[in-house]
Amino acid sequence: MLKGNGFVSATCTALMMAVTIGCTPHPVGQDAETVAPSGANHGESKQTAADTQHTQQSKEELVLSFYKDSSLSDEAKVRHITDHLAGIQWGKMNENNEHQSLEIIEYLYRQRAFIPSKSFPNVIRASEGLDGALSESYAALMGDLFTRDRTAMTRALANMDKTNRTQGIGSIGYALSYREPKEVKKEIQQWQAGQKLTTAEKDVIRALFVKLDNPY
Repeated sequence: MLKGNGFVSATCTALMMAVTIGCTPHPVGQDAETVAPSGANHGESKQTAADTQHTQQSKEELVLSFYKDSSLSDEAKVRHITDHLAGIQWGKMNENNEHQSLEIIEYLYRQRAFIPSKSFPNVIRASEGLDGALSESYAALMGDLFTRDRTAMTRALANMDKTNRTQGIGSIGYALSYREPKEVKKEIQQWQAGQKLTTAEKDVIRALFVKLDNPY
């Protein structure tokens, strides 16, 4: 009987050990599973930090950083710059970066083919702090964009607040006044004849004709 009891006791002990070992978690596997999400979270944290840094930058700093980014193609650079032009203060940019405003506007003029029509409103709203050479370069840009896509520019001006609309029309009128005003008006009238302009858009064209006669 004692031998039988000893055998039963040994068997029970072995079974309990097997159950315990089978239920014990595997530290190595658990650690391996934990490392993957940790790496993913690290990547997300870096992206969030980059987004936060951009959010904290002013328009002037953002535009300047895109302009100086040599890793961007001209097309991508122009797109990023024009996305952040609305409300930019060129004078503020020059406080810490002399002549950078003029460089950027002249760069946009050289690469104007990359400026999409949908960005015209942002370009119109980028007239704060313009003077002297800045005004000349900005006017040249506006005049060329109008000539390239009169429909989009006229619509953008018609939907603009009075201050920016007046400034935009003035810049275009000044740029186009270097040509023969009568010829410019004739071209615009021919274009207008094939358009169904709203009242606001017609007002833009009328104001532009007035500015062509008196650009200063």
